Amino acid sequence: MYKIAHPWKKFVLYRNEVLSFMKIMLNQMLDQKGISQNQLAKDSGVSINTLRNLNHNRTTRISFDTLEKICSCLDCNVGDIPSIQL
Repeated sequence: MYKIAHPWKKFVLYRNEVLSFMKIMLNQMLDQKGISQNQLAKDSGVSINTLRNLNHNRTTRISFDTLEKICSCLDCNVGDIPSIQL
């Protein structure tokens, strides 16, 4: 199984077939809540660079601590941020 980084999506390939990809839904959550990235950074203590990278799907991993801080400020569940699409 191979992982190929794409600017906005993370693909999981098996024998050259796309099985699924993960997308971070942070931008959609921010729009729903009417909160800017800057405000979330101030409220959560997560750096603006981390939030921008997550928002543009330029990250390969996220810590549970970061997810907890984001979800606490956005009043959402941990499963609402990453989305695995088949």
